[in-house]
Amino acid sequence: MGILSFLGFEFSPVKLDDRRILTGFLERYPQPLTGYTFAALAAWKPFFHYGWTFAEPDAALISCVLDNDLHPHLLQPIGLLAPAAMRAIIDEAADLPYSLRIIGVSERFIKENPDFAGHFAAREDRAVSNYVYSAEALAKLAGRKYAKKRNLLAQAAGLYSWSCQALTSANTEKCHLVLKTILEEERPLVEGMLERELAALEFTLRHFDDLHQQGLLISVEDKPVAFSIYEAISPSTVAIHFERALRRYKGLYQVINCETAKVIAAQGYEFINREEDLGDPGLRDAKMSYHPIEILPAYELRFKIPGFTLTG
Repeated sequence: MGILSFLGFEFSPVKLDDRRILTGFLERYPQPLTGYTFAALAAWKPFFHYGWTFAEPDAALISCVLDNDLHPHLLQPIGLLAPAAMRAIIDEAADLPYSLRIIGVSERFIKENPDFAGHFAAREDRAVSNYVYSAEALAKLAGRKYAKKRNLLAQAAGLYSWSCQALTSANTEKCHLVLKTILEEERPLVEGMLERELAALEFTLRHFDDLHQQGLLISVEDKPVAFSIYEAISPSTVAIHFERALRRYKGLYQVINCETAKVIAAQGYEFINREEDLGDPGLRDAKMSYHPIEILPAYELRFKIPGFTLTG
């Protein structure tokens, strides 16, 4: 997919060569919702066909293509979008033969840009709202509300001993061994979102250093059994992008969760964003069981076409 002419701008496909310029910009304007790092854009680009452009020196636009919709749309604009640029986007959106959608929009953006947002119908998308936790709370698991988690960790410690090491580009091949074992033992149906996530994970592992990722690898008897991959999305917050563990080891997901939180807290970060639940009831229950301090709402904005009533 080449250069895209859209909304009066020329969007270039996201590629690894863009890492330096886009990483620097996104770090200057950190977002509360995950997905606005170069690593996330690059890893998921094959599925959402992300393109980017600077609407002005301090404002970036990211185009995307969504499932079952061949029309280009936008992620939330990043940076300082001047009124003239907002007006230009609105004018261009009015000329489109379809209703422009802007996805992954934070509540902060809507509050900071009421005039712009007023041209759109806002709908909260609970499936992609982000779960935010205290890093210290996940590291210590103190108090009655974490009693079940501590019990699972105690059971794990009684059944096996584990060791932790930093995940680096030098040992990412051990993550492939974990993934291979999971596929062999659990035999999940690799299609849809799981297929996409595995492809994004493989890309991230291949370009671990290029994408400035960090992670933790857990082994039992020198055999890799679990790992996590994360990165800072702001000076105070880390997002955990991927987490995998062998289910045959009781409590291992609790182990990788807690051990990762210990490392993140020791690095001085205050919060951990464990991303969304994708509307999966089991995943939602699991995320709620760790008692998030906040669930950051994510919104979709749909352009209000005059004389057209939006549904759905």
